[in-house]
Amino acid sequence: MKAKKILALLCAVAVGLTLLVLPSSATGSLFFLSLNDTLPAQSVQTAPIQSSGWVYVPTGVFNSRTTGINFGVYYGLTDNNESLVLYNLSGKTMTFHLDTDTATTSTGETPVPGRVLRQNGQYYVPAYAVCRFFGLTYSFYSTDYGPLLRIKDSNAVLNDNLFLSSAASILRSRTNSQVFNNNNNTNSNGNSASTPAPPSTPTTPTVPTAPTQPTTPSDPVTPDVPDTAEPAPTFSLYLAVRAQAGADITATLNAVLSTGAIPVVFFPADQVTQCADQVRQAAGRGCHVGLIPGGDNGQAKLASVQTGSKALAAILRQETWFVLGEDETLANAGYLCWSPSLSFQTVSNATTVYNSLIQSGESASAPLRLLFRTQTDASALAGVLNQLKADGDTFLAVRETKY
Repeated sequence: MKAKKILALLCAVAVGLTLLVLPSSATGSLFFLSLNDTLPAQSVQTAPIQSSGWVYVPTGVFNSRTTGINFGVYYGLTDNNESLVLYNLSGKTMTFHLDTDTATTSTGETPVPGRVLRQNGQYYVPAYAVCRFFGLTYSFYSTDYGPLLRIKDSNAVLNDNLFLSSAASILRSRTNSQVFNNNNNTNSNGNSASTPAPPSTPTTPTVPTAPTQPTTPSDPVTPDVPDTAEPAPTFSLYLAVRAQAGADITATLNAVLSTGAIPVVFFPADQVTQCADQVRQAAGRGCHVGLIPGGDNGQAKLASVQTGSKALAAILRQETWFVLGEDETLANAGYLCWSPSLSFQTVSNATTVYNSLIQSGESASAPLRLLFRTQTDASALAGVLNQLKADGDTFLAVRETKY
């Protein structure tokens, strides 16, 4: 009888663990990968990592014997192991020159980023650049259980919405398993157990404090803060970037992503097609994508956003609910209206902008929402944001459900 009670108790605990839902912030660094309609087991052969705002995947992702999925992309080392080459049977090649951290392609393109990471005995290549070059679809999502990268080709059956819905239970199970293992590796005194379980994902490289700016390399311009100044007040903030057709967003994203923050990048709803490359870059670097409504009234703005959403879906195979500005019609239609607390046309004087942010943050009763326009030389912006990070300010993660 006693044995039956113990068994019943164990079953109840098992059910409780299965139903447990924990956000990704509580689970460590799980980064999920989907290939077509599958979710490969978490391992160093398949798990993505992030570095300097870019998502990288191990070359094992393109090994069908490892994943069971054949994308028709192959790889190998050449030039006495000084070059890593990815290729398909149609003759397209992408070559990463390991000694110079640059990359070239058979069609004359210059992939960005051009460097390969090596970690845990694996080579990691930039997922967005590889997918775009070889015609694979790249989708990046922030789920309740952690970030998820989905790579697919024409053999995928489920669209992204259906896939995310069907995969939710697996993501939850793996997340809870990670938490359970982590808890089991700590003894009752709060000390680590003598034999910790092996990590399910590779360690994420530390994001450098100085941004990498391939188009306009320059060091961040640090604001002038007197040594005798009082400690700066700490506050929380969200970041967003306002893009436009024909404007390069690389330097601005480098500056923002150097803090480890993930911004929303807004594009004019009527210019999404013209901004296709910038849209892909923003999504490829893990940013959220939003739309800037057009029109003079609520119905016109709603129509422009709906049209822009269709164009966005054709580019990214995903939709957005972020819109810039306040509008009752859009809010009633379910869109998240993102109204900035402070908007900057340009950041040229790091000290002036930093001081204005400190004053605003000191008196703010809610997190600040900062909106920056794209700018060619983002060294001042990088300096301001990294100084805020050094002050201890918190860069909040944006969600489509609230901010």
